[in-house]
Amino acid sequence: ITAEEQSDTTPKKKRVWLTLGNLLNFPPRPDDDPARDLSLPLTYDYDPPTQGEDGCEFASHYPRQHRGKLIPDGIVDHIIELNVGSDKSTNYVDLNLLPFYGHTTQMMRDMDKEYHSRRHDGKVESTESFQKQDDEATKVGSKGIFDRVGSFVERTSNWAFLNATNATAKQQQSHHSLKHIRPTAVFSYDWRRPLPELCTALHVFCEETFPDQPVQIIAHSLGGLMSFDAMRKYPEKYAPGAVVVGVPFETGIQYLQDLHKGYFTELDRCRQFTPEKQFTMSSHWGFFPITKDRLEDRFVDVTERCKEGQEIKFLADKSGIGKKVMFQPKVEGNNAYFDFYDVDEWERLDLGVFGPEYDDLLTDDQRKDYKEHMRIQMVAAKKWRQTVLGEGIENKEDYNAEPFLPPFVACATDAIPTVNQILRRKRKPATQNAVTRKRRSPMNPYEYDYISGRSVPGDGRIDFDKAFPPGFVSHKKVVLESAHAKQMCWEESGGSWGRIYEEVVGQAEEYLKRVKEKENEANISLEKMLSNDNSRGKKVIKRIAVRARNARERLRQRRLVKIVAGRPKRFSFGRRGS
Repeated sequence: ITAEEQSDTTPKKKRVWLTLGNLLNFPPRPDDDPARDLSLPLTYDYDPPTQGEDGCEFASHYPRQHRGKLIPDGIVDHIIELNVGSDKSTNYVDLNLLPFYGHTTQMMRDMDKEYHSRRHDGKVESTESFQKQDDEATKVGSKGIFDRVGSFVERTSNWAFLNATNATAKQQQSHHSLKHIRPTAVFSYDWRRPLPELCTALHVFCEETFPDQPVQIIAHSLGGLMSFDAMRKYPEKYAPGAVVVGVPFETGIQYLQDLHKGYFTELDRCRQFTPEKQFTMSSHWGFFPITKDRLEDRFVDVTERCKEGQEIKFLADKSGIGKKVMFQPKVEGNNAYFDFYDVDEWERLDLGVFGPEYDDLLTDDQRKDYKEHMRIQMVAAKKWRQTVLGEGIENKEDYNAEPFLPPFVACATDAIPTVNQILRRKRKPATQNAVTRKRRSPMNPYEYDYISGRSVPGDGRIDFDKAFPPGFVSHKKVVLESAHAKQMCWEESGGSWGRIYEEVVGQAEEYLKRVKEKENEANISLEKMLSNDNSRGKKVIKRIAVRARNARERLRQRRLVKIVAGRPKRFSFGRRGS
């Protein structure tokens, strides 16, 4: 994400997240420093666009949150990117450390460049222009993300991708044969925005980048939810299918830590995800379960057990994000479910910005703005989960029948202990006399433990069992072994991209087979139709000939009758004359 700075000459972009300086907060800056603040404005346009104007009716029904000064500047390819010199100079140094999406995006971009280079269409990348291919180019080349069936596989089956990022990846990729060179595009989006809005943006991007062309999707984490939404609404557009990885289809309670405690990285020095920042964002409100049944026993209160003197491991208010844990059993306690989509419940339980810790930091008007923002986003997020995932609806009949969905492959990790249970207990009354401006203790009345609860197989962030689409959707499950942040990297870097890409290739080949089969069926049907037409034509001609012959016969018979009827008169006249 970058911030646009206005100057006397031209606007400049300045990265405010995932730079080395910001990760380590060096030199130290306060949490609310404008150069590091990732907050979204809590202001809205309350006159939504006309229905369907944004490409999707659903997102148009809700007020639109203002974007602020920050804009997405691309995908996070590497956590640390050091670039020295001009990329056109001989002394250019590109040092990339800790790959995130870099291996995947580099491969896609190189594939896209190679595709357009071989077609000689004058385009550098698919995303360079959103203009439709002219008719002549379509005739001789691309049919979209896939060429004419069977042509490009034979032409490019032995082309190998070479990564210029690091030597380890090069070693693997040198023998990793790519079977599909095709136009590709990388969709970068502002992950802070509302989920319904992001779903719309993805589909609009695909329509503009590849108009009237089928698209196969590769998505990770939140991108998988967006892809699932787009495929349900526009299955023909995404007929080739999708391969998604590490998607939080049902997992949600873990995000309570992000909102209540905050998310700190790199020695707890990166404080860009504190609760007052996180509460301004919108996408994560759609991660929480709607019903108590969906929550299961993933959020329990152990206050009574502690009062009874039972021994319970409880690490109060310690961040568990990024921390390695062992497999741990379930902790018994009272189900602490509350309506995650009711802002008054968040306030009643002193969660996040409603806790006493923020009494002296936020005014009443600011908290009122937070509540209004949350109400808008929670209504939209809850409706999205009901409409798209079929969660929490009373009438299940609409979801009993399996909807038409293109081939869907869901990849998830089951090798890493992943905490999926949060513990809560009442804090012991404080002995200090300090109070906030709201006349309450500055300490939150509850303590939370994000580490000691049950851990299950997963990727360290998403439970394996919760990383798949609803049961009414047919899909293929693929098991991985890498952590959530590493899944889209090559195996040599601890990821699973090679395994994932095998599924991408296999899905693409299956799509080509289906298209070829349909073409063959269409040709056979056409031949039968023509054959039937020929037979039908012969029959029609025969019927016409028979009708003509019968007509001539009837005409001859009528003439004969007339002739025969006239003869007696002549005979009679002849007799008179005699």
